[in-house]
Amino acid sequence: MRLLRSPVVQFMLLAVVTMTVIVVATNAISEDVAEAEAVAEARNTTEVLAQAVVRPQLQEVDARLLERLLERKPGAADRFALLAKRTLRRVVRVDNPKAVRINLWLTDGYLLYTNRSNLGGGIYPLSAEQRSVLRTGGTGYERAADDDPAVSALDKRERLVRVFTPMTVDDDVLLLEVYYSLDRIEQRREEILGPFRWITIASLAGLLLIVTPILWLLTRRLTRAGEDRERLLTSAVDASDAERRRIARDLHDGVVQDIAGTTFSLTAVARDADVPAHARRTLATAGDSLRDSLRALRSLLAEIHPPDLHAAGLEPALNDLIAPAATAGIQASVSVDGVDGASDAAVALVWRVAQEAVRNAIRHSRATTIAVTVGSPDGKLQLEVVDDGVGFDPAVSDPDRYGLKGLRSLVKDIGGEIEVLSAPGEGTTVRMEVAQQ
Repeated sequence: MRLLRSPVVQFMLLAVVTMTVIVVATNAISEDVAEAEAVAEARNTTEVLAQAVVRPQLQEVDARLLERLLERKPGAADRFALLAKRTLRRVVRVDNPKAVRINLWLTDGYLLYTNRSNLGGGIYPLSAEQRSVLRTGGTGYERAADDDPAVSALDKRERLVRVFTPMTVDDDVLLLEVYYSLDRIEQRREEILGPFRWITIASLAGLLLIVTPILWLLTRRLTRAGEDRERLLTSAVDASDAERRRIARDLHDGVVQDIAGTTFSLTAVARDADVPAHARRTLATAGDSLRDSLRALRSLLAEIHPPDLHAAGLEPALNDLIAPAATAGIQASVSVDGVDGASDAAVALVWRVAQEAVRNAIRHSRATTIAVTVGSPDGKLQLEVVDDGVGFDPAVSDPDRYGLKGLRSLVKDIGGEIEVLSAPGEGTTVRMEVAQQ
């Protein structure tokens, strides 16, 4: 499955499907073109035979014999058949396409000559295409039917087509009809089509061979760019965590300790009996104010960077994170279960996403309750932050407008998923899922 996600493999599969479609489509089109070309070749062959071979030979036939033949005199057809047989014998030997039968017709359907049966001298109905060719000239093309009177039992063993064209002999119009083997025409079609088919396949295959390395190089560049981007994001997060840790440490070791010492000193002075009562009250009030400030500062330190951000310390860190919710009049709860095997990086990411989600809920949602739940169903670490606030319309407002955009990119780059679900008046849910390791 991982292999199928590779852009190069996807391109190869798509290219193979596309090539197959193109080859099938072009082959169908080419077959029609090739068949038309093969038929055109048969037409041209027939016309050349009529005008350059048969017509000159018939013009040498004795005029009286031809006149007797046209007048249907007894014996004329037999004598003409002997002459025509010598004249048309060379036509049958003409190859590509192979002529298998020769007929000569008069305009009224009288069959002057046929070289494959004893049908000569009879009158048969001409087809509409034959009559049209006699009127307008050119060549006609038809497939020979099984009941064609000019097709003998021997001819029915193979598929035939007939091509016919008119010619004028001593002011008389005759119709030369040549039967060709359809198999031979189809063979000729394949001879025409074959080179083009291989040209098409070779061209597409060559294009695929050229494009695939280019795509592979571009994919490698994009992959490296993605890896560089992931490293930059990771470095940015690490730098941010390091800076948060430094600020928290400096505040804890400096200002917090100073305020704590000052608070102890004021409390001690306020309890001194030698100090006037009004001064003790003032000092007690100042001490309470400093203690409140100290608690707020320690909560801020926990929000900047919790001291124990690992699997065992995740629940306390999240409890420190929701502490400001009580000050805002919001009932907040934390539930953590099944995260013992989670890595420090996954725990840190859960905490960061929870931090942004809780901060947004406290500042913007006007919620009365916030629930933070962390679990590990299906072997993945899952975080869900739910509030019952005013919500928003995702189609109008960007769900990432409150600081989740950078985290979304980071989560996606390490293979996790994050989504923000909300609707006006129905609160907001931020859900994240990431591998534990």
